[in-house]
Amino acid sequence: MIFLRSRLLVMCGGVLALVAGGLATSCGGGGSRDGLPQPTSPTSRASSPIATPTPTPTPSPTPTTITSGEYQTALSVLDSALAPRFSAVFLSGTPAALSNAFKSAAGELGTQGLTLSRIRPPANVASAHQDLVAALSALKSDLLNLAGDARDHTLCTGGAGMPRAASGDGARVLRAAAAAIASADPAQSYKVGTFMPAAQPDLNRQPVNGSLGPGKRGGLGKLTIKAATTDAVIKLTGGGTLIRNIYVRAGATVTAYGIPDGTFDVFFTTGTDWEAAASRFTRDCDFSKFDQPLSYQTKYYSTQTQYTTFTLTLYKSVGGNASTSSVDPDSFPVS
Repeated sequence: MIFLRSRLLVMCGGVLALVAGGLATSCGGGGSRDGLPQPTSPTSRASSPIATPTPTPTPSPTPTTITSGEYQTALSVLDSALAPRFSAVFLSGTPAALSNAFKSAAGELGTQGLTLSRIRPPANVASAHQDLVAALSALKSDLLNLAGDARDHTLCTGGAGMPRAASGDGARVLRAAAAAIASADPAQSYKVGTFMPAAQPDLNRQPVNGSLGPGKRGGLGKLTIKAATTDAVIKLTGGGTLIRNIYVRAGATVTAYGIPDGTFDVFFTTGTDWEAAASRFTRDCDFSKFDQPLSYQTKYYSTQTQYTTFTLTLYKSVGGNASTSSVDPDSFPVS
């Protein structure tokens, strides 16, 4: 049998040594354990933490108490900034315009509330002042909700939008805060909140059935309209001219006479509370148009006269042959 013995050559101090039997040896210095060289631990070096300076916060300056005259000036600035925004709400004639007016007024309420929160009023009005700041925030929230109602056509014009704004919780707490400020100092009659009108309930204005205002007459044509469960106004237009404006109360049937010859587009709007000045419903409004125009023609014969009549139903009916399409409120004819 042949045994292979391993040998290890180790260089120690320039002398080549032969180590048999797989035994290890150490060279110079350092101790060993079981004849094996011991690992050398790295030198540890202590390090000191670097101190980072903490910046000292600069305290916000405490606002100086303003005089009673300066405080009234601040209140007057508030009213002057908000008055045109609320005027725009009142004058809005379409749902989109009303929604934008509400959002604009809400934004200004936020700006003015922030400005007031940064001043220090006279001591005797301080509590009522904080109530005023809170009231502006509550009114802002109300207006943003009303902007959504206008977008959904629940509110359609300023004729309904302003009463809703003036009757909400935000307006109520605003009036209370304004009254508290006005009576806080017997020597100074503070005034604020003049932009907000008095609270009022929703209106429900209904003209009588029939034609509204002037129109073009002189023919023999007739138009009969059958309303559904909501009041409606039907508008006949031709060449951009209003031929007839007909009011029909919910559930009623109305016939308009004297329709002249011609081909006319038929628009109709439904809703609640007819505002004559704006020629619009102020709440729950919808706007549509019959897809086919109505053509009126009169023919005279020796023994008879032929003229055109139409009947329109503002609800789905069996055998009906007239389709309708929605109309953008901003494109709906008002006159």
